[in-house]
Amino acid sequence: MKGNSYRVLIVEDEPLERRALEMTLEAFEADGTIEVKSAANAPQFEALAVEWVPDVVLLDIRIPGGDGLSSLRSLRSRGFSGQAVVLTAFDVFQYAQKAMGLGVTSFLVKPVTEETFRETLTKVFQNVADKRNHKAQFDRIQEFVERNRGAFAMGIIQDLLREKGIEESVVGIMSNLGLPPARPCFLFGVVCLAEEEGRKGEQLFLWEAFERTLGPEVIVVPWRRSSALLFIPSGEAIAEPDFVASRLLGIISSRGFDANIVYGGRIRVLEELAPAVAQVEEGLEESLLGGTGRIIMRDETPEGDAVSDLSPALTQLGLLASQAQIVEGFSYGQPDLITRGSRSLSAALNKIAFQDVELAKMLILGLMGQVCQVLLSLKCDSGSVRAWTRRQLLNLMAPNTPVGLNRIFSQALEQAWGVRGSASDTGSMIIQQSLAYIREHYEEVTLESVAEAVHVSPSYLSRLFRKVLHRRFVDEVKAIRIDRAKAFLAQGHSVRDVAISVGYGNIAYFSTLFRQMTGQSPSEYRRDQT
Repeated sequence: MKGNSYRVLIVEDEPLERRALEMTLEAFEADGTIEVKSAANAPQFEALAVEWVPDVVLLDIRIPGGDGLSSLRSLRSRGFSGQAVVLTAFDVFQYAQKAMGLGVTSFLVKPVTEETFRETLTKVFQNVADKRNHKAQFDRIQEFVERNRGAFAMGIIQDLLREKGIEESVVGIMSNLGLPPARPCFLFGVVCLAEEEGRKGEQLFLWEAFERTLGPEVIVVPWRRSSALLFIPSGEAIAEPDFVASRLLGIISSRGFDANIVYGGRIRVLEELAPAVAQVEEGLEESLLGGTGRIIMRDETPEGDAVSDLSPALTQLGLLASQAQIVEGFSYGQPDLITRGSRSLSAALNKIAFQDVELAKMLILGLMGQVCQVLLSLKCDSGSVRAWTRRQLLNLMAPNTPVGLNRIFSQALEQAWGVRGSASDTGSMIIQQSLAYIREHYEEVTLESVAEAVHVSPSYLSRLFRKVLHRRFVDEVKAIRIDRAKAFLAQGHSVRDVAISVGYGNIAYFSTLFRQMTGQSPSEYRRDQT
């Protein structure tokens, strides 16, 4: 309906009453035109209300084919939201309770005076106008939110990263944006670098290109340091992580930018969002240590890799989570995790052993192999590790009952914890080895290459840097590279040659990073030193 135009439906079975109402409406001075239609019975009322959608209904209660309030209730259940004015020649209180909840604006008792009727019409037409204004404002807000979903999501994610807590209003906003918990999403991080400073603004067009290419359901959140976060509904056919990452890299490279893609996993609930974003953010920074054009899958689920061949039935018994707790407990020195994991795993092994003791033994051997690997990575006494391993192989040959098997299992974990105690400050030792490797290979080092060199997993090494040095791995590498760059610049080398020599192929990124860490551009620093 355009402009100030009001549709009024008169529901009245008496022809004279109906005509009188029509004449009053024709003479009424509203802030626009008034269209009038009439219905003489309940079926006509319901049909016209659905087809014509009036703004106002002047409703007699007792009409042929039913009663007006029953028809109104039926229409309300189908979404009809027009204003309703009830006209009745009977006691209004008889119908007041029945009309509650039906959105009736006024009750008018026949005969209605012209003054009262006009006052009522003024009121309902004002209600219609207010409702239209509110809807228009709401539509504008909705349109604004839809156009700026990324900005809204960015503010909420930043609050979650600052540990402000998850309030009910936050859950509602994220759900309205099409994000978890209403809809699980795959999380991607993109860092995009321009070789020339003047092209940095063009990255905004890339974010738009992502939405156009991957579909309107994708939410692109502009993030820090030339990066963006992408939330892609995991139910979409396009949302195969490796496929999406390849498409993103293709879009970026076709526009002449250097970029890396980091996949951060599937987000189901808001509690998973902050740690996943932090992991992706760190992954993006670390990815630049190895250059651009890289796709990194940072969805860390090591326990899934260790037992991925288990049947769904075994997975349902809790083996995945239990084994992960035990391995993590040994890795990070947390006996409470080992205790919790062993309790739940013992229950699962009991169920398996009652049907197949040999299968239960094989599962325990697999877990012992993982624990052995952790002990070796922690630089525990190799002789103690070998003795423990041989002892477990011999012990597992004897038991043929669930009770005996569980006893051997518990003893094995206790003895393994004793072996772990032979590691003397292994964390500091690993960090020192890592730093020595970084200083020697700073121009091409990555988290993965350092972890391989010191014989630990990348995730463990990343956590160890925070625990021992209270710094991130990527911060340590950047500091070493910038120190080397300062030495080269002081010798008079060009900015481009220095950037490449310390491992940064993108000159603009190197210059930005150098200024952030020193307060000067590389050119300014070289000028001051030479």
